[in-house]
Amino acid sequence: MRYLTSALVSEGRTDDQFLPRLLGRALTQLCYTAFEDAVEVADVQVLRDRKGPSSVQDVVNLVDENRAAFSLIFFHRDQGADADRVRREWVTPLRTLWGDRVEQMVAVVPVRETEAWLLADGDALRDALGVRGWTDETMGLPANPAHVERLGDPKRVLNDLMQRVSRSREDHYVQLGELVALDRLQQVPAYQRWWTDTRQALTTLGYRPA
Repeated sequence: MRYLTSALVSEGRTDDQFLPRLLGRALTQLCYTAFEDAVEVADVQVLRDRKGPSSVQDVVNLVDENRAAFSLIFFHRDQGADADRVRREWVTPLRTLWGDRVEQMVAVVPVRETEAWLLADGDALRDALGVRGWTDETMGLPANPAHVERLGDPKRVLNDLMQRVSRSREDHYVQLGELVALDRLQQVPAYQRWWTDTRQALTTLGYRPA
């Protein structure tokens, strides 16, 4: 039995509410389906030392402060409208500065915003918001989960839904991390890239592919 530890350095506190549980569930599924090793997946731990986004150097410092505590480090940045900027200003410099650290770094880069991933599963939203009678169309969701990446402002779509039911946003984010169906997310290209990159990182760590 192997024990897999991982940490998340995200862009904002809202992401800290949703991504750790989602990534933990996905890691469990990935280890079970793609590797021969029996793996116990620990909860994804949030690394944060400030309210807002961390700089590239901040990310490396956070990892150094927790050296040898984690096998995987997930670095989250929303793509926004400019994928090249994220690669140029964040992902490429971080990989360069990472050096020969034992920890494997995996980028988590949702197209537009993390909220797009929350909009990939209408059933999860209906359960979390308590609105079983609302259709995907009523909620402004695309019929195909892959098309959430075409939404110009997924954060506004999600915030509008939450305001309509007057519930705590923090509670919804945590709940959706538990509920969003992973098979729906598998149809979202940015999530597929995360899956492929994480599988490669685990292979580099010595996990045996199935």
